[in-house]
Amino acid sequence: MNAFSPEKRESIESRMIEEGFSMLKAGGLRNICIEEIARKCGVAKGSFYSFFDTKTAFIYRIMVSKREEAKRELKHHLHNGKMSFDGLYQYLLWLAHSDLDIFAHLSEKEQQELKRQWPASWLNNDSNNILTVSRILDCLEKPRQDADKLLFANCLKLISLARAEKQVFASTAFEQMIESIVRLACETVCISSR
Repeated sequence: MNAFSPEKRESIESRMIEEGFSMLKAGGLRNICIEEIARKCGVAKGSFYSFFDTKTAFIYRIMVSKREEAKRELKHHLHNGKMSFDGLYQYLLWLAHSDLDIFAHLSEKEQQELKRQWPASWLNNDSNNILTVSRILDCLEKPRQDADKLLFANCLKLISLARAEKQVFASTAFEQMIESIVRLACETVCISSR
C-alpha cells in the first residue's frame, strides 16, 4: 500500500469525500461505488480502506465534512467575531437552502440502514447538540439569557427533516414554513435589534 505524505493524504481524502457526496446525491447509498471513487482519486481500492475503515465510516465522514463546511460559512456571517440576529437569520437561511445534508439524498430505507449501522454517538446526542448550539451562542452579539439550546437544535433538525421529506408539505407554503422555523430558531437564542 502506498504511503502518502500528510498533504497528499489530506488532498486524496478530500477528493474521495467530494466524489462520494456527488455519488450519494446522484442516487443514494446504493450509488456509492468504492472502486469508482478510488479510481477517480488515483488510488487502489485497497488504499481507500487505509483512509476509511468501512463504507459506513466513509458516509459518516462525508456528513462530518459537510458540517465543517457549515462551520466555515458561519465565519462569513461574523463581524468582529460576533453575529447579529439578522446575521444568524441569514446564516440559518443559507444553511436551510444549502445542499449539505446527506440525509436529504437518502431513501427512508437507506436512512434506517445507516442508523442501524452507526454507533448511537454518531446520531442523536444531546451533549453534541448543546455543544454545537453553544458555539453559535458564543458568536451572538445579543444572546438570550433564557436561550433554549435544545429547542434551537430541534428547529435546525426540523428544517433538515423538512427538506428531506419536502414532498409531504404543501409546495406553495414550503419556503414560508422554512423561514418561519428559521425565525423561531433565531428568536429562541437571540435578541432582535428591532
